[in-house]
Amino acid sequence: MSRFNLYIFDLDGTILDSKEDIAIAVNYGLKKVGLKERDTQEIVRFVGYGAKKLIDDLLPEFNEDIRKEVLGYFREFYTQNPVIKSTLYPGVEDILKNLKNSGKKVSIVTNKYEEISKRIIEHFKIDRYIDLVVGADTTSEKKPNPKPVFYTLEKLEEDKEKSILIGDSETDIQTSKNASISGCLVLHGYGNKELALKLNPDFIIKDFYEFEVIR
Repeated sequence: MSRFNLYIFDLDGTILDSKEDIAIAVNYGLKKVGLKERDTQEIVRFVGYGAKKLIDDLLPEFNEDIRKEVLGYFREFYTQNPVIKSTLYPGVEDILKNLKNSGKKVSIVTNKYEEISKRIIEHFKIDRYIDLVVGADTTSEKKPNPKPVFYTLEKLEEDKEKSILIGDSETDIQTSKNASISGCLVLHGYGNKELALKLNPDFIIKDFYEFEVIR
């Protein structure tokens, strides 16, 4: 018998490899204000806390007005071009399909805006497997605050004890701790694995081919 009824997935770096599209949008913003473009790996180090913090952390040496302008251009470009190079991680679609066919509930909880998150999962035709999408603007707080998880539990009528959050970063593992649900760290993606491991996730998997350990 499966130990969990509800599987809550992070989006960027967990089920979606979106680093190239995020970097393209950031560099579009940088170019628009006359700043030097940054390397993709430098940019994705700051993914996970939402777009504003991404730009703030990437450009700490610039004043708030410059960062605000870059953020505006980033959002302008990314809203119109969320899927240029993004791909699902290997095994993701099969996992989601199998969970759905097994009668499990599946949710996305992300620090990306809800509307654009829905567009992305619809693009990849995995929306049929997902019961709920909770974005940074769905509730009054975003991860690592537990409110998006509590909202998910309420909407999908599930208990904490039968729920698990799967993500690639310390943000996700801290969210699971704050919400008092189980947490699984996926070692692919671009979250800070050192910080995430220090939080002692309940499960650790290398990729989705190891997903059976949390079924």
